[in-house]
Amino acid sequence: MPSVGIEIEMPVAHRKTGGSHQVGPYFERISAIKQARGEQVEQISLQDRTIAVRTGTIISSIDNAFNNLESAIGPVFDQGRELQVLNRHIRTELRDVDRALALEDAAVINFSEHPDTLITPDFYRHMLAPKPIYDYWVGYRGWNHSCGVDAKAHNGPTTGIAFAHAVDALNVLLGLSSAFIALYANSPFAAGEITPYRENRLTIWETMFATARFPCDRKLCRMPEAPFTGLKDYFRWMFGPGTRMQFLVPDRCADYKKSCDLTVIENDPPVLDFLRQPTARARNFYSREEITVVPRMQHFEFLQFSQFLDARIRYALKDGEFPVQDFLAAMADDSLSLAELFSQQTKYCYMEGRAAGANFPDRELAGLDDADVPGSVVVSPSAIQKGLLGNPGEAKQLVGRYRWADLAGLRHQAIRSGLQGEYNGIRVDVLCRQVIAVAARGLDASEQWMLAYPQYVLSRMQNGADRALARYERLSGTRARRMKQLILDRQIVA
Repeated sequence: MPSVGIEIEMPVAHRKTGGSHQVGPYFERISAIKQARGEQVEQISLQDRTIAVRTGTIISSIDNAFNNLESAIGPVFDQGRELQVLNRHIRTELRDVDRALALEDAAVINFSEHPDTLITPDFYRHMLAPKPIYDYWVGYRGWNHSCGVDAKAHNGPTTGIAFAHAVDALNVLLGLSSAFIALYANSPFAAGEITPYRENRLTIWETMFATARFPCDRKLCRMPEAPFTGLKDYFRWMFGPGTRMQFLVPDRCADYKKSCDLTVIENDPPVLDFLRQPTARARNFYSREEITVVPRMQHFEFLQFSQFLDARIRYALKDGEFPVQDFLAAMADDSLSLAELFSQQTKYCYMEGRAAGANFPDRELAGLDDADVPGSVVVSPSAIQKGLLGNPGEAKQLVGRYRWADLAGLRHQAIRSGLQGEYNGIRVDVLCRQVIAVAARGLDASEQWMLAYPQYVLSRMQNGADRALARYERLSGTRARRMKQLILDRQIVA
């Protein structure tokens, strides 16, 4: 049965000053709002601080810092109505978030990065979420993690898919990521200045990994040189020669960011080499205590986050034993189907989209005559992704019309110039129109309205970044005054 879900990241600003806002009693207040509606609420804490609230299929939490909220919704199964149900959840959640934030004079703003935040070491320490993974990434792998704490935020649709089709779906989402980037580009400013980019948010990976200890970390944020030929090719790219594995956790843990007990395997081998060992020497990241680890497929499952492209294949293993040797045998033997093996061993598989910047209805959009435009802003990336994956033949043909290297080049132009981008004679806006047409044919008639926002963007050739720049130019006064007014203008209308 098809499923959909979404991860919505949300930059938070003070309602009066426009400055980046660190949430205070937000989780207690959103808990109360949900409890008043009769929902069962579970608060999740880390290092004696509440960082999330779980209610049914919704987790209201933070991303990497307390100025960047995150709501994960799903999976939703509804036999053909899943997008409509998801959209109802989105609207309810945004209203809850807005009400909870208003009680501390804060609001979500319609940007994919707070436009006027100067990142300093003190700001980073003050704002950072208490998640141990950041100690590991900064202290061990050498990442410049601070570059993301100006609330860089994306809209991440998730779409259920069979393992047999997962790699084709991944290639489609990677090849067509320029369209998601350009349609939802929404970060033309950084630290109070105009940047050279419509989607400055996506400069995060090259900046973060510029100081990385291991060169593979830079490789795993860049489009591969060719489409993946299959699941084995994908796993070898992510976990094979030249890569260095991330940390492990001793117990099965679905959320790689929240475990407090990190284990580092000696010499950081590629994951595929690690799995071939009967045992591996390791140390606890904090205590330095020596540990012996027996490689298991649950470790492989945990490490599925270990790449930073515009899309990922995500899955969960079934309870019970999945022998490592079965996996290694399938990897080594071309006559064995790895996709079939994973189909047998997993509970589910879905595609995680990561290319679209965060966009929300603001006052300008809410004032339009067509209510479907503001109404579809947040759900529309999910509709495009579902439509593409629901029309796999045409979507694959569309990717195949272009050279893969040209699609990679077009991605960079979409980040820089949005809808006006062009690479080797290929125009970003033309690809966007092709993507919307293919996606529309993969959606039910009742879902077509969810494409209203991207169609509006194309009709005006203005994405969120373009609108923000135009508004900024119309304002008068000092740079600081104009920036403050722009942020206040872009508070969401929930």
